[in-house]
Amino acid sequence: MPYLIWLQKKQKDKNIFMGKVIQEVDVIAQFKYDGEIIPLRFQLINEDGKPEAYTIKGYKRIRHKSPYKSIDDILVISTTIVFECQVNVQDKLSIVRLYFQPEGHIWLLGID
Repeated sequence: MPYLIWLQKKQKDKNIFMGKVIQEVDVIAQFKYDGEIIPLRFQLINEDGKPEAYTIKGYKRIRHKSPYKSIDDILVISTTIVFECQVNVQDKLSIVRLYFQPEGHIWLLGID
């Protein structure tokens, strides 16, 4: 079972409504000449210690007034870049959130 599906089921079983944050996520993104960032793929390590890669099918950048705490309980500040992304998990589109913090070149992944 893909790790994202496993996490979603686990949260529903426990009636957790807040998103889950994965801090150890590798992201491949395109950094364009004009400063735009386009997330392309991400990879995470599942509960068996094996990598799972996902291709981003669509995304939108979430503009925000900062600071605020996201649904994933992440403090979003003025420099944080937030993307809502569509990924295909077992032939079904799922929505995830990618947070990019340029200060440390850190990516975080939020899932429902």
